[in-house]
Amino acid sequence: MSFLPGFEEGWRDAPHFMSAVTQDIWGDRRLDRIRRLYAEDAVLRTPEGLLRGRDAILAEAHARLAAFPDMDVLPEDMIWAQSGYKSFTAAERHYVSATHDGPGLYGAPTGAPLGYRMLTDSWCRGDEVAEVWRVTDRAAILKALGHTPEGWARASIKAEGGPEDCVLPLTSETDLPPRHSATGNEDSWGQVLSDTLRRIMAGEVSVIGRQYDRAAELAYPGGETVIGHTEAERFWTALRASLPTAQFTVQHVIGVEEKPESPRASVRWVLEGRHDGFGLFGAPTGAPLLVMGITQVAFGPRGIYRDWTLFDPAAVWKQILLATGSV
Repeated sequence: MSFLPGFEEGWRDAPHFMSAVTQDIWGDRRLDRIRRLYAEDAVLRTPEGLLRGRDAILAEAHARLAAFPDMDVLPEDMIWAQSGYKSFTAAERHYVSATHDGPGLYGAPTGAPLGYRMLTDSWCRGDEVAEVWRVTDRAAILKALGHTPEGWARASIKAEGGPEDCVLPLTSETDLPPRHSATGNEDSWGQVLSDTLRRIMAGEVSVIGRQYDRAAELAYPGGETVIGHTEAERFWTALRASLPTAQFTVQHVIGVEEKPESPRASVRWVLEGRHDGFGLFGAPTGAPLLVMGITQVAFGPRGIYRDWTLFDPAAVWKQILLATGSV
């Protein structure tokens, strides 16, 4: 009997299904399996833009593999929750190692070694992946290739034909409503993380000192790993300072406690509003911005002791440049 109606009997559980998707496509280089494992009308949302349908998702996978022919996608963690009679949502974290040995996404091959993370939320129904939100640490890739997020955003607009023809980053105008109403589960650890992020964004920065281990290990955009709750304060206040009046919305929350693992949680969030403050993106421009992020954490006896948070600074810079005409 299948773990969920609509899924083949061979799948033991959601982690078995999701790990098979990763192994088939990236481990075994079976990109053709996208046509079997993804729904015909599947949607992939990334800060870089929106992809609809198997063909678009397949083309994007080919482009990634062409740029990084030896890429190895290593699963670090996954937590999941049933979202309906025949569906579930899953939050995953992968570490990717690769060499920039091919042309395409990032220009001519440089031979640069890469290591970066991807955080994803997926909605699966009827034995297929139907919808994915993915945040890649593109800042880490660009750093390894000698680019800044702002510089790359500016160059990509020109390379793609200018402001009128370039690929639009994900915004409220280019996005479309989610194809499901699942918001995660009611696990208490997920609620702790969700509440913590909401309070930080509301200006209660002191909550970080109460909820984070003093020696917490924090992984942020650009492949940056820092230690201590004061570094968490520095990161979140800099982001909030850039968009001080923007609306912070928690879109999806999953928490889990599975022995012998530490309790874990994942939150997908959006910060949407105007760039009207000094912070990560220089002087305020008034540009309307949408920042899509995912935060995953592990809890220990002294609070959050691991934090992986990603958003895409290059996608934010692209929005700023397009809105201001500063290309």
